[in-house]
Amino acid sequence: MQIKRDYPSYDYESRSVEDVCDEYAALNDRIALVDRLAALIPQDKTPQESHVASVKTFRFIVTTNWDLLFEAAYRKINQHYQVLSQDADAPLFSYDQHNLLKIHGSADHPVSLVATTDDYENYAETHARLLDKVAELLQNNTVLFVGYGLRDEHVRHLLSRIRRNRQQWTRKAFAVGFYDEVRTKLLASRQIEAINADADDFLTELAVQAGVK
Repeated sequence: MQIKRDYPSYDYESRSVEDVCDEYAALNDRIALVDRLAALIPQDKTPQESHVASVKTFRFIVTTNWDLLFEAAYRKINQHYQVLSQDADAPLFSYDQHNLLKIHGSADHPVSLVATTDDYENYAETHARLLDKVAELLQNNTVLFVGYGLRDEHVRHLLSRIRRNRQQWTRKAFAVGFYDEVRTKLLASRQIEAINADADDFLTELAVQAGVK
């Protein structure tokens, strides 16, 4: 690790990923940070079966991941798609085609990566149009959360806003994963029903049941 090399006493294991990103940016600059992060993410990795099942089954996918696995899955089945990874992309959204909303950026566009404390704290201002598009999707569609702990504050705030605005008319959402009893009750309080299943297996079977496998 570059910081460890230049500062031998640096203890990265005691820091969060966000802490390390902040410190790397402070020692270098933000462009150097995001270029370094993007370089660490393989751009030719084969998508999992669940990625392929997802792009076959869903027209709209929202992810906080930086990797390019969904893009690879679209290409594998020759499905036309568009990526929205920064606020300027929001007007490109179309209900008539497949949309991949990468709300924390994409590895093939390093400057879009959301990585530092400043990135997260200023997100509501720097990504207002993209967040509005995500809110529109959350409000008007049945949502399935997969492989996601619902800890991202931007998504939580959107869900809370939708619940306040629509109250008893809020659509129920679903979360696939293995949650303990307490987490399941927390999800239920947010009108999200937990589905106790392996995410990869669930998506693959869902594609079969939907007749797109």
